[in-house]
Amino acid sequence: MQSHLRHAFMILCILCMCLLVVFLRWSTLLPWSRTETRDRQHTISVTNKFSTVRSNQWIVVTTISYPTPDIKFLAEIPGWKVVVVGDTKTPRDWRYPNCIFLSLDDQYGLGFETTSHLPERSYARKTVGYLFAIAHGAQIIYETDDDNRPLDLLKQFILEPTMWGLLFKGEKLFNPYRHFGQPTLWPRGYPLGSVGENITLEYELNHWKTPSIQQGVVNGDPDMDAIFRLTRKQTHSQLNVTFDDRAPPAIVPAGVFSPFNSQNTLFLYDALWALLIPTTTTFRVCDIWRGYWAQRLLWEMGGNVGFFPPNAFQKRNSHSYLSDANDEKDLYFQTERLVTFLSKWRCGAEKSFFDCVKQLSKDMSENKFWNEGDVILTSMWIRDLNTIGYGEPKRVPLGSIPEKTLPILNKRIQHQTRNTSKMSKVVFWAAEQTPPLTYSPEIQKTNVLSRLTKSASYCKNYPYNGSIFDSSMTIHTFSNILLIVVFNFPHYQNLDLLETIYSIHFPNILYCGPRKDRFDAYAKHLTKHVSFVEVDVGNGWFSQNCLTQAMKINYNVDGYLYIGDDTLVNVWNLHNLPFDKLWLVHASVLQQSKKTKWHWFNKPSVGLKMYQAALNASKVLDKRRFDSFLQMLARNTKKVDGVLHAASDIAYVPRKIKNDVIYFMEHFSKFNLFVEITIPTVFAGIEKWENVHKMPGMYLWYDGKRNHIEKYFNKNDIFLHPVKLSTVLKKGNKRQFFCGTYLPLTMRMSQKE
Repeated sequence: MQSHLRHAFMILCILCMCLLVVFLRWSTLLPWSRTETRDRQHTISVTNKFSTVRSNQWIVVTTISYPTPDIKFLAEIPGWKVVVVGDTKTPRDWRYPNCIFLSLDDQYGLGFETTSHLPERSYARKTVGYLFAIAHGAQIIYETDDDNRPLDLLKQFILEPTMWGLLFKGEKLFNPYRHFGQPTLWPRGYPLGSVGENITLEYELNHWKTPSIQQGVVNGDPDMDAIFRLTRKQTHSQLNVTFDDRAPPAIVPAGVFSPFNSQNTLFLYDALWALLIPTTTTFRVCDIWRGYWAQRLLWEMGGNVGFFPPNAFQKRNSHSYLSDANDEKDLYFQTERLVTFLSKWRCGAEKSFFDCVKQLSKDMSENKFWNEGDVILTSMWIRDLNTIGYGEPKRVPLGSIPEKTLPILNKRIQHQTRNTSKMSKVVFWAAEQTPPLTYSPEIQKTNVLSRLTKSASYCKNYPYNGSIFDSSMTIHTFSNILLIVVFNFPHYQNLDLLETIYSIHFPNILYCGPRKDRFDAYAKHLTKHVSFVEVDVGNGWFSQNCLTQAMKINYNVDGYLYIGDDTLVNVWNLHNLPFDKLWLVHASVLQQSKKTKWHWFNKPSVGLKMYQAALNASKVLDKRRFDSFLQMLARNTKKVDGVLHAASDIAYVPRKIKNDVIYFMEHFSKFNLFVEITIPTVFAGIEKWENVHKMPGMYLWYDGKRNHIEKYFNKNDIFLHPVKLSTVLKKGNKRQFFCGTYLPLTMRMSQKE
C-alpha cells in the first residue's frame, strides 16, 4: 500500500513539474520565450505590412542618407517600383512616394534566412532588397546606387528574349570602355596586366539570346580603380568622361570575361540568382567578384553579359583614393588568378544549376578568393530563393554548346533570312572620345583643321579654295545618323578618300561589302580606325542587305543614310531634309500583269518571278502583316498588282520604322529580289507615298555623261551618281573638280547659333 502511495506521489510531482515548465514557457519569466514570440509576431507584422506590394519591375538601392535627388528621380520612372535598403546610419523616418523603405527591423522581420548572415554597416545588405523584390513579383531588377541617375528612363535595355546585335570575337577579356570610345580607360576590376594589350574589336552579327545581365556604361565619373584616379585625375577635380552614346551594344560570349559592377545594371528573371553580393571581401571588391562569379555560372545556363552605350550619369564626391587602393588590392593582384581559375573550372554534368552555384562558391573559398562565410551565405540565398518560389534556371552544361554562344535561329527566322542568316563578320570602332588628362586642360581635336590639311595635301597640285574656313562658323555634322557606305566590289583602296569627304560630317560611318580580308588590307593604312560589316551583295544586285545588316547592329542613332561608294553626296544640303521620313529618289510603277521593257523585272532569278514567290511565302509567315503591306502598296501605286522600281544607290530610313524595313526587306532578300525593286517596294508597302521624301539628284547613265561629272554636278542637289573615285585619282579634270569645287563645298559653314 505504501509502495502504491509513493508511486502515485511521484507521478503527481512529475505532473506538477510539467505544468510548471509549461507555465514558465509561456510566461514572461523566460527571455528566450519572449524573443521567439516577439520574432514570430514581428515577422507576421512585417509580412502584413508589405502584403499588397507587387511589381514585376524593381529598382534596388541602399542608402544612409535621406532621399537624394537621384533616388527621387528613380522613384518617378514610369512602370518601376523602388526598394531602398537601410542600414544603421539610415534615418529611421526615411520615406518617399513609390519607394519601399526596409529598415533594419523590417529586414529582420521578413523571415529570410540570408538576413542573419549579412553584417550591418555593409553594402551587402542590398541582398535583402533583392529577395524582397523577387518575393514581390520581380521579373526584372535594376540595381544602382543613390548617386547614379539613368538618362533614358531605362528604355535602352532590351527586355525581349532575343535580339540582333554584336557578339565579341576576341579571347579571354573584353574591355567595354574601349568598345565605347575610350581605349585608354579600363573599368574597376579589369586585370591590370591586360590594360595595354592590343585586343581585337572584331565581332559577329547575328540573332542572339538577349543578355541575361545588361550593364550600361556611365558618363561623368565612371567606375574606375584607384590606380587610375591617382595617376590620371586631379585630386579635387570632378571627372567628366564621355563615352560614344551612338555605339551599339556588345554581347560577351562564354569563354570571355569582363568586369561589371552593381551600378546601372539590369538583371532579367533567369539571372536574378546572380544578384547575391559576397560579404567576406572588401567593399571595393565585393561586386566585382560577384560579377566574375556570375559570368562563369551564366555559361552553365546558356546566358551571358551585355554592355550598352552610356545611359546614366554619375557624380562622385572626392575622397581618399589611397584608402580605395588599399581596399582594391585583390583587384590588382588576384584578378588574373581568378580569371584563370574560372576559365578552367568545370561543374559536373549531372549537377543541377543551383548545385553548380553552390559548388563554385565553395571552390572559390577553397582557392582563397573569399571565405567560408560566403559559402554559407550562398546556401542560405538559394534556400530563400526556393522558398519564395524563384524558378531555378535549366542547366545547359558548357560542353554541350557547340559554339561559344548559340545564335537564335529557329525555323521561322531561317525561313525568312536565307541570304542574311549567316553570321556577318564585323569590325567596329566607336567614335573616339577625349580622354581625361591629369595636369592640363582637355584639348579638343581640331577636326576642321585636320580635314583642311588633309584636303590641301590631297590637292597639292590642283587649286584648292581652303580660305573659306572661319573659326566663327561651324560645319554641319550628323552625329545622330549612321552613314552606311556600300561597296558592290572590294575596291577598298578608296577608303581614304571617302573618309576625307565624309568623316568630318558623320562621326559614325559603317562600310559594308564583300571580302573582309581585302578591307583589312587597306584599312590598316588609314590614320584612324574604321568600322566594317562583311556582306555578300551579289556584285550590287542585293546591296539592300548592307542596309538591313547595319540596322541590326543596333547603333543608337535616329536614322540610317545608305549610299553606294560611287554616290557623291552633297552633305551641305542634308540638314534641310526631314530626318523623320523615308528618303528615296523618284520611282516608277510596274504591274505584274503587264509586260515591261525593264530587263531586271523580266530576269527570272531576281525579278517578277522572285517577287511573286516572296508574296506566296508570306502567307505562311504573318498573313495579316503582309495583307496590310499589300494594301498600302496598292494605295501608293494605284494598282492592285503594282510594284515599284527605282534607282537605289541612296536611301534613308528613320529609326522609328527600322523594324518594319528590316522585316520586309529580309523577306524579299530571301528570294534574291533585285535591290531596285526591293527598296522602293518595301518603302511603298509601309508608308504613304506622299510621306516619302523624294531626293533631287542626278544619275549619269551610259551615254558618256559619267565622264564629265564636273559638267553635270549641281550643288543644290542631294547626290550625283555614279562618281568612280578611282578615276578621280587618275584623271586631271575630275581631280580638279574635286579640289576646286566639291571638297571646298563640303567645308561650307553656317553661322553658329
